[in-house]
Amino acid sequence: MPIRILQVVHGLPRGGLENGVVNLLNHLPADEFEHGVVCLDARGEMADRLAPEVPLWTLGRERHDRRTPGRLACILRDWQPHIVHCHNWNTWPDTVAAHAMAGRTGRLIWSFHGFVDSGGMPWRRRIASHLLARHTHELLAVCRDAAGRYAGQTAIPAARFGVLYNGVDTRVFTPPVDRLALRRALGLPETATLGITVASFTPIKDHASLLRAAAPLLTSNSESLQLVFIGDGALRGAIEQQIATLGIGHKVRLAGQQDAVSRWLQAADFFVLPSQLEGMSCAIQEAMACGLPVIARRTGGNPELIEDGVTGLLCPPGAPDGLGAALASLSHSPALRRRLGTAARQRAEATFSLPAMVDAYAALYRRTALAA
Repeated sequence: MPIRILQVVHGLPRGGLENGVVNLLNHLPADEFEHGVVCLDARGEMADRLAPEVPLWTLGRERHDRRTPGRLACILRDWQPHIVHCHNWNTWPDTVAAHAMAGRTGRLIWSFHGFVDSGGMPWRRRIASHLLARHTHELLAVCRDAAGRYAGQTAIPAARFGVLYNGVDTRVFTPPVDRLALRRALGLPETATLGITVASFTPIKDHASLLRAAAPLLTSNSESLQLVFIGDGALRGAIEQQIATLGIGHKVRLAGQQDAVSRWLQAADFFVLPSQLEGMSCAIQEAMACGLPVIARRTGGNPELIEDGVTGLLCPPGAPDGLGAALASLSHSPALRRRLGTAARQRAEATFSLPAMVDAYAALYRRTALAA
């Protein structure tokens, strides 16, 4: 009999957490695991990537919706999962309540995928987290930094957190066969040194610092550097205004959301992610798998992904000066880009591959089901 696992998410919009969940469900052995998904809020476009046989419930949760635990409990009672796996804070309280209402059907796992901002945790959430952990069988985090930060702010013992890294499909995200042909197909400049970032336009991603750091290089007539931003979000207007104010509109392309992100990465020379805080960045993993050297801040899970000076360049958090120096280093040295990019690909294959992630979660689910 397959192990039946119910994944509980806020929804399946485009994002790193959601991509990881969908990849996991699509690659766990079908003869050993059976899946269901509950979207507490809205469905989201990434639900289209789920196999048609995977049942999907969408609850349309509203703010402070007291009906949600009861509705989720009905699904637990009817579907009878061996394991209930909920993701991030915005699913945890409702799932714990539903699990209790359904007679604690199945073992309960909670995964923390990272903070959405760099501020402190509200005191109510700290207390609630400590209480919720008592009613959750397994606690996971996507990197050691996230586990340590959450444990430190909630007084949950750090030893309670397991760490399972996300994985990237290194068959899809590969070094380019013909970078020049890709640039032509995408309408990108053929001779420029092209830096790319893939991130939502939100404050924590800090595109503004990247633009300030890159402006001296982008406005210099002697420099070939250009930037491409993949993504969208609430700050798009502010980013467009900053680009205009800095006079770099001819050197920065806002390409919006893209389905074939791998093609854009393969067309670039290096990847940069200026985030103030990251968990385990899927975007960085995908860039590394494409053989790109990565510039990022030394924050969150980034040092667990990037070996400074080996697979990329880590900058001090906060000040944009470090970003500017790293941009100059990579834009001026093709040899450095090749060396770091080759090592990044090797590290992605060895440590952050999709099969490695699937094997780790399969082992966790087997162990958890046996303990039921």
